[in-house]
Amino acid sequence: MGGPWRERGFDAASMRQPRAHGGRRPDAVAGVREHDRLGKVVLAYIVAVAMSFGLMLSLLQNGW
Repeated sequence: MGGPWRERGFDAASMRQPRAHGGRRPDAVAGVREHDRLGKVVLAYIVAVAMSFGLMLSLLQNGW
């Protein structure tokens, strides 16, 4: 880069963030956590649908 950046001694390499442990990128580590959270939400949705279906069947069986 030229111009004022060079005059002020800007060094892009010194501004970089340190790498995550194990050599993986930080966004790859964060993606694993998001995937776990999404799995829990999907599982909770499936359980809620199954419970409402079971409750509906029990109410229909009792004559409601």
